[in-house]
Amino acid sequence: MLYEELMLDSSLLLRFKIFRYLNQSSMQIFPVNQLSEEMDLNYQQTVIELNEIDQELKDIHPEHESIMMRAGKINLDNLSATVDEYRYHLLKQSVPFQYILYFLNEETPTIKAFCDEYFVSRSTISRKINRLKRYLKTFNLRFTYTEAGMSGDERLIRIALFDILWLGTRGLDYPLEVNQQLVDQSVEAFQSYFPLSRTYFGVRELRLFAGISLLRLNKQHFTKYDSRYNFLMKDNPYYDFASLGKIIDVPLTTRQLKGETSFIYFLSHYAPFYTIRDDSSLKQTIHDFDTRPNPVNAFVNEFRRFGKKTLFPDKPEILDDPLIVGNLLNITFAYYVFRQPFPNIMSMVFKPSQNQSYGEHVLEQNIMNFMQTAGENPDYQFISSIRVLLGKSFKHLLMPSFNQFPYAQNLRLGIAMEHNALFVRELYRFLDDLRFVQAEPYDASLKEDYDLIISSSMLLRSEKSKLPIYVLDHNYKEKDLIPLYTKLREIYGQKNRANAKS
Repeated sequence: MLYEELMLDSSLLLRFKIFRYLNQSSMQIFPVNQLSEEMDLNYQQTVIELNEIDQELKDIHPEHESIMMRAGKINLDNLSATVDEYRYHLLKQSVPFQYILYFLNEETPTIKAFCDEYFVSRSTISRKINRLKRYLKTFNLRFTYTEAGMSGDERLIRIALFDILWLGTRGLDYPLEVNQQLVDQSVEAFQSYFPLSRTYFGVRELRLFAGISLLRLNKQHFTKYDSRYNFLMKDNPYYDFASLGKIIDVPLTTRQLKGETSFIYFLSHYAPFYTIRDDSSLKQTIHDFDTRPNPVNAFVNEFRRFGKKTLFPDKPEILDDPLIVGNLLNITFAYYVFRQPFPNIMSMVFKPSQNQSYGEHVLEQNIMNFMQTAGENPDYQFISSIRVLLGKSFKHLLMPSFNQFPYAQNLRLGIAMEHNALFVRELYRFLDDLRFVQAEPYDASLKEDYDLIISSSMLLRSEKSKLPIYVLDHNYKEKDLIPLYTKLREIYGQKNRANAKS
């Protein structure tokens, strides 16, 4: 389930979908009738929702000019907020988002006080928070209501809270009521361990995570040291276990300090963060995982040997790329530690693909076969409960490097335009640059074999109405080839779906 579906009730979600749809349109003036058809609403309901959106845009930007025009038209040039701004505005009206910020920011949060402050009943909270509650249950996390909050593995709680707040704010706002100086000092002390600290958004992500951790510490919610960290962190001078105690203003026992500090270092390894090949933290990661015998490094090396022979026989060096190695180590380490599903932003942003390409299917099946075999090895028992999740994570990481073309069928195109080089020269040059198409002059005897016929006229369709025809006017410009490319990619994806080829 996507983030907005988890966080927004039906009325807020509808307005968000309408706004996002309008925001993605390339039109300047949009008919209300068309919008109502596209969104499967009646005309009156569409107008009501548009007027609500118009007022909310005024609330976000007081200088906003109305999007509503006469004659049932919408002026899209007047959409004065970004999708992120509008989403955040709606979230501030959302009970799940309000509840999370409340129990984080309030010193002694109770369900009764929340109901009084936000004028909602307990039954309303339970109903509106239900989808998010079911999502969190997959990680063995639960909302608590006597003392408003969350229960479960504190590490997973903080990761879940970060994902929810980051996807809601996207760096637009910092909604936590926490000592900003302590936040900045914490980030400064540990940012060198995090590759994302070198990026624009990464610093903001670290500040948000630091703020969540400080607020949880203030309420005496601590993370514990995990012995599964030992091979990486124990007696390793790279990891400083003293600095945190000098920064935060919460008294910690030696055990609590060790647990909190180790969690910071775990966070630097729990996701495939590496995107910069010469990053010092990447080099340190590869070194540290290789220094002492451990099942994570052994498993990744076993997978790399398999991958060089089976997945990348023509380019085995792909699996020696430090970026690939470092990210495989991080992915595996997180599953080695948790051994269960854990919150991740990807699952809240991308829907699982129902129509994967045949090449993607081949890659996934090969990886899953490896996971099945490796899981039978006593040294890799840690993957037994999470091998499917681990396999899919490996697939997503390797997919951009995987050559799908041997498993794909190119599109066959017929060019039915006047035989004049001035008309077709630019088109052929454009198509020649596309690796997945084969273009040739249209041959009527082969019309059933073409995936698409590009023509300057609809004459062919009048002769045979079911022909797949794309009309391109004689005076087409370079920008007119962009919709054609989109259409070709769509047909190519349909032709090469795994279920279409099975």
